[in-house]
Amino acid sequence: MIDIHTHILPGIDDGVKDDEEAIEFARVAAADGVTRIVATPHCRDGFYINERPRVVEDVQRLNRVLREAGVAVEVVPGAEVHLCPDLPERIRDGRALTLGDNGKTLLLELSLSQYPLDIENVVFQLKLAGIQVVFAHPERIRYFQDDASRYASVVRLGAYGQITTGSIVGTFGQEAAEFSEELLRKRLVHVIASDAHNVRGRPPVLSRAVAAAAAIVGEPTARAMVTDVPRALLEGRDPELPADAPEPAPRRRSLLSRWLGRG
Repeated sequence: MIDIHTHILPGIDDGVKDDEEAIEFARVAAADGVTRIVATPHCRDGFYINERPRVVEDVQRLNRVLREAGVAVEVVPGAEVHLCPDLPERIRDGRALTLGDNGKTLLLELSLSQYPLDIENVVFQLKLAGIQVVFAHPERIRYFQDDASRYASVVRLGAYGQITTGSIVGTFGQEAAEFSEELLRKRLVHVIASDAHNVRGRPPVLSRAVAAAAAIVGEPTARAMVTDVPRALLEGRDPELPADAPEPAPRRRSLLSRWLGRG
């Protein structure tokens, strides 16, 4: 499996603190079946200034540390880039790093609580510049939670969505879990990632969420969301979900609620 959203780089943002924790983090991921981890430190003006040269260098160093520790996981560079002006220019000059450093696929972060301005135009302009937009954890964004059609509109413009494991399995509460199910049923999210920050509260584990998602979208689609789809995004290609995915079922009792053992 491939995890395209993690905070594994030590001491660079609010994720892993040191090499020892990074090694444990990678071992937990490997034990779950993850073979490739994308390091996506926050990139946000005034908070985390993580530009391309530093991230690439830190990823290279971490890979050496993991090899010496005998951990069979590859780390590749990326970033979780907060919405800001002139994103295409920032990507071109290295201030905003793309997934896999491919120069094309942007993991875009919105504020969890504040409404963005003219997000459809932002997506449109990025598409014109040849940039693939992947929204980080749309199921946790209040702007989308308040009106799912807002999110559907940016997907129609060609954006993709990365849903978080913790949202699917209930770590972030019932509201995020229910909205996750809605987005999965409507085929509005395309890749599952951990957004892991540590090995305990927010660990780099995908398998449990894949199993929960499979109950909603089917096993082939759920499996593709941690294999074929993230691989395509890292390569800058448009991903395809399996053609045999079942149609969304009429919603009665939440399948996620059943999975979580809720009423």
